Amino acid sequence: MVKRVGKYEIGRTLGEGTFGKVKFAVNTETGEKVAIKILDKEKVAKQAMGEQIKKEIAVMKMVKQRHVVNLIEVLASRTRIFIVLELVTGGELFDKIVSTGRFDEPTARAYFRQLICGVEYCHRQGVCHRDLKPENLLLDEHAVLKISDFGLSALYGCEGLGSSTLLHTTCGTPNYVAPEVLADHGYDGFLADVWSCGVILYVLLAGFLPFDEPTMAALFRRIVRADYSFPAWFSPPVRCLLTSILVPSPDKRASIAKIKQSAWFAEGGGIADEASEPGPALALVAANSFEEVDDDALAEEAQPGAAQAAAEAAPPHMNAFELIAMCGALDLTPRLTPRLDQGSGLVKRHTRFHSDAPADAILARLVQVLDAARVPHKVVARSFKIKVATESERGPLGCTIQVFAIAPGLHLVDWRRGQGDLMTYHKFYEAMRGQLAELIRPSAAAAANGHE
Repeated sequence: MVKRVGKYEIGRTLGEGTFGKVKFAVNTETGEKVAIKILDKEKVAKQAMGEQIKKEIAVMKMVKQRHVVNLIEVLASRTRIFIVLELVTGGELFDKIVSTGRFDEPTARAYFRQLICGVEYCHRQGVCHRDLKPENLLLDEHAVLKISDFGLSALYGCEGLGSSTLLHTTCGTPNYVAPEVLADHGYDGFLADVWSCGVILYVLLAGFLPFDEPTMAALFRRIVRADYSFPAWFSPPVRCLLTSILVPSPDKRASIAKIKQSAWFAEGGGIADEASEPGPALALVAANSFEEVDDDALAEEAQPGAAQAAAEAAPPHMNAFELIAMCGALDLTPRLTPRLDQGSGLVKRHTRFHSDAPADAILARLVQVLDAARVPHKVVARSFKIKVATESERGPLGCTIQVFAIAPGLHLVDWRRGQGDLMTYHKFYEAMRGQLAELIRPSAAAAANGHE
């Protein structure tokens, strides 16, 4: 049975979070491919996150610009909230950094300009993001950068926040957080965003973090002192720019205007002032205006009958609709019908590989490797899925591994992060993948080594 929410036909899971999942979907009226964030109201209520989610929706309704993920509409039922978003198919910028190692300066400049453009636009609308990091920066099929995840954003001009109001909530990812946020004495959200942009630029060029320590106490000390160094390949102009951004005192930190005037930022020209695009007026009340749908609109899969039960020994099969949603760079043209439009809806992820091995052998080997590494996990044999929940030096780490049949004799082994630090997750994936070399399809080995 096909799952539907209103006019949207729901496909495979693209991502998972604390309160729900992000699903691929298609608007059955227009054919538009979208992403739907499905939130469980009960989980949201238990964590007292209702107001924060309303604020995220309100902010996303306000910010309409090419460098911000577009909110299409919001639906709600008695038990769920459905946030319909623009489908951004190029994956996370972080994945691209992981696969490349680091960017050269022209490439880093191209992405940094787009980031600054998007952040400047948000600031002009009175919105500071407060959780800027590469994993919250997505790329579309044309390598256009899109800022996502406004769950921790603050909105000046509403809720009593004037342009000079200091924020007091410590939030964001520690490695990217400004010193004044850690100091907990109140901070300017706009200047804190600028610091995070500087850390992102450093990561784009270096391939690693400027501030990284095994303990939080040591990490905070380095951030507060701005204790970092430049790799030898950083040019003098970019060193000058970063030195003006990564300044512990926010009063002395470069503004976005100063960043745009810097020699490194302006090199090569061709900078359009897209941040001047007009945005809608402030309207927090609009966050509550959800279109209602019935709870049974999201129809669950039919209970397995005899025929379905007999097929439970086989992994879930991806049809063309679902394969378009999930498949990455591997050229599957010889395996697929010529009518399949491979150019639309691809969501690239770098933690997956393809295998010619039988599905049960793949699942058994995955379990063997996880057992050997003493990684806690739960096997859902019926759907050829493994749920991993472990601890790392940076806190809880969770992911889902699932085997899909995508063509006769060909399987996709998809790894999807659910919880935890993204850099730690990639290290975990690489360590596990290194033990699975015999499963990886030879022609896809290079892709599975960080280019898929």
